[in-house]
Amino acid sequence: MIGKVMSFTILAVLFSCTQSKTVNTQKNNSMAQEKNSFINPKGLFNPKYNGFSHIVKVPKGKEMYYFSGQWASNIEGKLVSENFEEQVKQTVSNVKEALESAGLSLDDVVKQTVYIVDFTLEKKQILIDVASKEWRVKNFPASTIVPLPLLATAPNCLIEIEIIAAK
Repeated sequence: MIGKVMSFTILAVLFSCTQSKTVNTQKNNSMAQEKNSFINPKGLFNPKYNGFSHIVKVPKGKEMYYFSGQWASNIEGKLVSENFEEQVKQTVSNVKEALESAGLSLDDVVKQTVYIVDFTLEKKQILIDVASKEWRVKNFPASTIVPLPLLATAPNCLIEIEIIAAK
């Protein structure tokens, strides 16, 4: 009789542990399905016209991806053009390629940092114009533009874009 009670107790403990794992797995799966939140407070200017969001909240349980800066290089690592607009197009194309290789898309980008050599408002407008054609997303990532005198990537390189994505 004691043997049967012990067997039943062990089975009950094992069953409850198995059920507990199932519940945790289901909880983790539902957490991973939560979406990133793109927040633009009413007390701040509307950043959508400039192609970014003020705040992005990534839910707990998502995987974070950190990408090195992409620039206007071809597959051989050579600068494609000295023209700023052509460099922006190639840089955005390289960002998309990097994302796709990780199973991600532009919709998964939560933060971008754009480095621009000899920044001008004209260059910012070119960036916005090109990106608005190429960077078709529902919500824009948080973003920072950093003007600087020189990039270390290649001589005459004028733009580099570094991204963080979450999925």
